[in-house]
Amino acid sequence: MKVILRNGKISKGEMRIFLPKLFKVEDFNALIDFLRKNPFATVISSKDDVPYATQVPVMVDVIDEEVVLSFHLARPNPQNKALEHNKNVLIQFTGAHGYVSSSWYEQEEVSTWNYQSAQLTGACVVLNEDELMEDLKHLTDHFETGDNARTFDTLSEDVLKQDKGIIGYKVKVREAGLKYKLSQNRSDKDYKNIVLNLRESDNQDDNRLADEMKKLRD
Repeated sequence: MKVILRNGKISKGEMRIFLPKLFKVEDFNALIDFLRKNPFATVISSKDDVPYATQVPVMVDVIDEEVVLSFHLARPNPQNKALEHNKNVLIQFTGAHGYVSSSWYEQEEVSTWNYQSAQLTGACVVLNEDELMEDLKHLTDHFETGDNARTFDTLSEDVLKQDKGIIGYKVKVREAGLKYKLSQNRSDKDYKNIVLNLRESDNQDDNRLADEMKKLRD
């Protein structure tokens, strides 16, 4: 099952992902942009009722309108035994987030936590050696920038041999959900006051959240 519809919106799939209508983002391009801007994700899987989770950088590709995620784990990681041929792997991406105090509202209300997140599920397969090396090149060259960039082609054979210590995976996504819970239910006055308080915070996460909220309401 492909993740998008012909109109460019994210497919509903089986919809096991909790997506309240008010906070759901349906635009496919927004999903891909979000994933690429927030690549440090959590890979979640289980085996014999034992849960596993690892935070890793995840690369995103779109091939014939199908989303493919790729990543690698260290061989000693016990989660490896829960990934090979696993048809139900969940990958969680997190964007801007922060605490919103009810004292910033005009009227008494509960406080909350605003956030951006994406959840994607699909079948996981192991990369062969050539695929793993190609994926490592993709990852390295994507993040190495500047005059002193240590691109993949500059690495020595001794360094490249360290690929023996990792296992690469790819996940063909069958279900995706993007959620922006950013006080869409608040009045313009409350919304502006939330952004103002977040921007005045010394916490960089709060400042980033303020930027994302301002973009959304603008």
